[in-house]
Amino acid sequence: MPQDNAPVPETASPGGDWTFVLGAGAQVGPSYEGSDKFSVTPGPFVSINWRDRVFLDMERGIGVNVVRTDALRLGVSVGLAPGRDEDDEDHLKGLGDIDTAARGHVFGSYSFGMWQIGLDVAKDFGGSEGLQVRPDISVKVPLSESWTLSSGISATWADDEYMQSFFGVSPTQSRNSGLDRFDAGAGFKSVDFNIGLRWMFSENWFAMANVGVGVLLGDAADSPITESQVQPSVGLAVGYRF
Repeated sequence: MPQDNAPVPETASPGGDWTFVLGAGAQVGPSYEGSDKFSVTPGPFVSINWRDRVFLDMERGIGVNVVRTDALRLGVSVGLAPGRDEDDEDHLKGLGDIDTAARGHVFGSYSFGMWQIGLDVAKDFGGSEGLQVRPDISVKVPLSESWTLSSGISATWADDEYMQSFFGVSPTQSRNSGLDRFDAGAGFKSVDFNIGLRWMFSENWFAMANVGVGVLLGDAADSPITESQVQPSVGLAVGYRF
């Protein structure tokens, strides 16, 4: 926490070189991508920023804004790609595990007024070995000095390796699991919408809430691994910025 659809507090610091954000929260969402059951993921989160150039956060890992202007950001980062354990749910029995891996990102964003458009290209090194491309558009609306509303929509395209790893069923997996054989090919796998609210209830303390819903598309929706095409989530967090 926060996860991909959670509102992350800004870490650029106009008053100094370093900004730190520490907090804790919990996210409730599908126990795996495509599940119709839910799990709670509690935990701490941290975000560190140096001169809006070098950063560390829970979503992208450690990275660098190679290009940064008032409107434009272009950068690279390396973080973690979550895997999947066949013991997480009975429906996954016989499919085997997908290992956690390193995930490299090349990203960019352009801001105009309250709006921002972005693009993230992510490659897994290990695990699925897959590639994902995610364009998005978001808006951030200050409601008052202490309240900020944010919302965004994104779509995710994934290559053959990612899709087959997470949504395909090989002949061996079919025999072991009882699920029908399924070949999952490259294509758009999901569209996601989120809305978040942040409350700065003191100069340094803040609280965040977010609600998101994703809809699986194409082979991700048609896969026998998928039990629900609609993937809702909700999260809460409290943190301190200094």
